[in-house]
Amino acid sequence: MSWTRIRIVVFLWGCLLPLFALAAIPAQSMSWDQWLAGIQQKALSEGISASMVNTTLSSLKPDPRVLAFSRTQPEKRLSFLQYRSSRGDDYRIKLGVREYKRNAPLLNRIARDYGVSPCAIVSIWGMETSYGRYMGSFPVIRSLATLAYGSERSDYFTEQLMFALRVLNEGHISVQDYKGEWAGASGQAQFMPSSFQNYAVDYDGDGRKNIWTSLPDIFASIANYLAQHGWHNGDAWGYEVKVPSNLGLDTSEGSQHSFSDWRNAGVTLADGSALPAGNGSATLILPEGGPGLLATPNFYVLKAYNNSTYYAGTVSHMANAICQKNGIPV
Repeated sequence: MSWTRIRIVVFLWGCLLPLFALAAIPAQSMSWDQWLAGIQQKALSEGISASMVNTTLSSLKPDPRVLAFSRTQPEKRLSFLQYRSSRGDDYRIKLGVREYKRNAPLLNRIARDYGVSPCAIVSIWGMETSYGRYMGSFPVIRSLATLAYGSERSDYFTEQLMFALRVLNEGHISVQDYKGEWAGASGQAQFMPSSFQNYAVDYDGDGRKNIWTSLPDIFASIANYLAQHGWHNGDAWGYEVKVPSNLGLDTSEGSQHSFSDWRNAGVTLADGSALPAGNGSATLILPEGGPGLLATPNFYVLKAYNNSTYYAGTVSHMANAICQKNGIPV
């Protein structure tokens, strides 16, 4: 290729490049102020009031702590039992037993209304915020804006930021009180703003979906999340099991077998006793460090709340203990 032709190609590419950049410009390629101006216009176009946009976004600055958390998450791999002993220990279960007793009439009414286990509600509440004791102190709008601008998941966090502005615009919580953990989950139910939009409930009827201080709204919102994800009331989440070394069943991811098939294959409860009779099917999960988990559809409903086998297994363990210690059938 001649030098003249090369110069023409380079010139044409230089003309086209700005067009490509404008078509798919990443947030990080703009200054914060330029990006924020675009977010303000987007919020206004989506129905957020001008006064709310001004209050929340006009002088907003990114939070370097949030980006540090997003880029330096711990790499240490725990076994399942290590995770469970740290997140669902005897003390947290003891608190859960006490909180269930303290709120039993309300919990039982909500559990009946939504067709879910009251112990599962309490267990999730305990796992997420230690029964409302630790909800996080990061301003949600600032956290989400920081991640929308500076993380690799800009589109996701921009969407969450718009949902969060709607939470404020609808008056469910004040700007100064809208705080949560560093990635934007908030309230005693630890809902991301999109989950708030889809599952939060005004159970006490005061016109606000208050997952921060209203126990009726908190419990009903957790219950609604479980119900909307397909909770089967009266079914166990599954069982902790021992698995023989010569198991003759397919255990690849997603494989399901009837309880009779698992029993016939030699799978027992973790204490060596026989599996309970059941008509449904279950999937075998073998987390690092054991025990095996024979998971029913309810286990995967719990996993929808937090997409972690360790999380769902620990919530299940705590829920069973809370039920047993309160004389409730598991």
